[in-house]
Amino acid sequence: MNPILISLLGGLLILDKYAFGEFGISQPIVTGTIIGAIFGDMKTGILLGAVIQLIFLGGLPIGRDIPPDSQGAGIVGVAAYFFLVNNNSAPASLFLATILGLTAALLGGAMEIYTRQLNGRLYHQFLKKRRRLYLFHYLGLGTAYLRGFLLILIFTAFAYYFIVPEGIPQINQQMLLIIGVGVGIANGGYLFVKKKTYIFFIIGGICGLVLLAL
Repeated sequence: MNPILISLLGGLLILDKYAFGEFGISQPIVTGTIIGAIFGDMKTGILLGAVIQLIFLGGLPIGRDIPPDSQGAGIVGVAAYFFLVNNNSAPASLFLATILGLTAALLGGAMEIYTRQLNGRLYHQFLKKRRRLYLFHYLGLGTAYLRGFLLILIFTAFAYYFIVPEGIPQINQQMLLIIGVGVGIANGGYLFVKKKTYIFFIIGGICGLVLLAL
């Protein structure tokens, strides 16, 4: 597997975000599992995907709001780790892959804005040439795919060749999991712990504890 192939696959997976369906396939926990299986280490793929999922739990695309690209972050973070670990130690690769994933989320959000602007222009062209509905529809899918492909390729190509210098911070899987769970709890509190939802939060917690005990 190389950066081009993983970017081609990632571009397809990320279409699920807005352009085709919204089935949840592009969520970090799912793409982490898929990419981990491709690289022969599903456990690490699931771990990284789950942590990134928790980090971006509070980012919801409500209305016209465009949050950081958590789907792009998941694909980049997991794929970058497997490319980095080929030439570097696992703790250093884990740290840098997480940084690359978070950076990809910011860049992906910015690219999403430009993609929507481009698709808006395509829509105005369609209004003038309504008989070419399928052409403009597929052009819109093409811009969404190209955004994902380029975003993933930039970071995975960097990870494929990069040698981590000495002195860079290192983290292990346990530390990363602690960070992810901590941020996830904070996000969950922000989203769900409100006056109107206290009772549901408490009932859900009790049910979770019961299932855990069983």
